[in-house]
Amino acid sequence: MQCVYFNSQLPNGFEEQFVFSAQMPYTINIKEFPEEDIVPLHYADTLEILLCDELCGEIVIDNQRFELGGQQMFVVPPYTVHSNAIQPGSGSMYVIKVCFQEMERYLNVPNLLALQGCSLGELGYVCPEFEKAMDIVDGLIYHDGALLECIPYILNLFLILSRHREPERTSPANARFKGSSLQEVIRWTHENYGRKVTIDEAAAMAGYSKYHFCARFKEMTGMTYMNYLNSVRISYACLFLRNGEAVQDVSRSCGFENVSHFIQLFKRARHMTPYQYATQQKRFPQ
Repeated sequence: MQCVYFNSQLPNGFEEQFVFSAQMPYTINIKEFPEEDIVPLHYADTLEILLCDELCGEIVIDNQRFELGGQQMFVVPPYTVHSNAIQPGSGSMYVIKVCFQEMERYLNVPNLLALQGCSLGELGYVCPEFEKAMDIVDGLIYHDGALLECIPYILNLFLILSRHREPERTSPANARFKGSSLQEVIRWTHENYGRKVTIDEAAAMAGYSKYHFCARFKEMTGMTYMNYLNSVRISYACLFLRNGEAVQDVSRSCGFENVSHFIQLFKRARHMTPYQYATQQKRFPQ
């Protein structure tokens, strides 16, 4: 089964929602950036490796900000909150995602890392071995569809990662609100973005007063909750517009009660109106 995809053409849907299987325990997505790419804070139960080649912009991992430039390699452990904002340019990104539940049929990654004195939560967010990792990815692409030939490449990739760890780092998965984790707040937001959401409601879900929720959320993420909610809504709006849905329908589906307000926020986030975005996607389909 094919595991390599180009320009976000993955088996289904939005950002992290991939269906892995015994035949596809990992994916490689090769992305180019003819337009600005903004992905709001999210997380997954997979491990994510980003090989960034001559990109401009910023990646945020666990509220740590990394400026992009040259050849860089980033590692996002499972359940780690992260986001990116990448400017248009000629660079590219190779996004490798590994599902441990399916990979365990062939290779137990946590046990492998333990033999190297490392754990998933200790993997460094930045790995300096871009060229070696890129050679491995080239091998995975060349042998795509021949899973047994690809497993040794995956093994070597994790051996590289195990050499770069941060044992003193506090795992982002341990960052908690009073009544819920940051991951649960993010999950709840993705489940409820399509309706009217108030800060009071989000604060109650997290077990805080409105004031303390706002302060805690900004401390943990670097942004206000309403800015985050709107970034999620705009991201889904882009997905729906790419699927050919009408602007008014998209506005309503994404929780905006006023189309003019939706257009204003969309233009601020994407530097063009939803109509212009939809037209661009028809002209340059991915």
